[in-house]
Amino acid sequence: DAIVLPFSMGGKAMYMHDRFMNTVRNLTYPMGRLKPTMPMPSGGITPANVADIVAAVGRDIMIGSGGGIHAHPQGPRAGARALRQAIDAAVKGINLQLYAKEHEELGVALGVWSKKTDFKI
Repeated sequence: DAIVLPFSMGGKAMYMHDRFMNTVRNLTYPMGRLKPTMPMPSGGITPANVADIVAAVGRDIMIGSGGGIHAHPQGPRAGARALRQAIDAAVKGINLQLYAKEHEELGVALGVWSKKTDFKI
């Protein structure tokens, strides 16, 4: 199972970070034979804030990004590539700006959002 929750750092939802982290802990806390619930941060997620999400929550998550993919200037395929590139950089521990120098879609996305979440299409 997974549950969607608003991301508190750089997302568009007004959600206090301590409540966000408490919710994540409660979802993933061992409860006998019940399997943990996978957190799915969403709301204003762009390639620019993926590293913050991975740093705060860890790698065992789903990431919900609508506008962060579909509002990419080069189209949704490039947006999906940019999000994947941001995930790869975060998981590998590579600086996002450095990774973007060799990944065009990510570089374009960072030029557009750079941690803001203004999805004007």
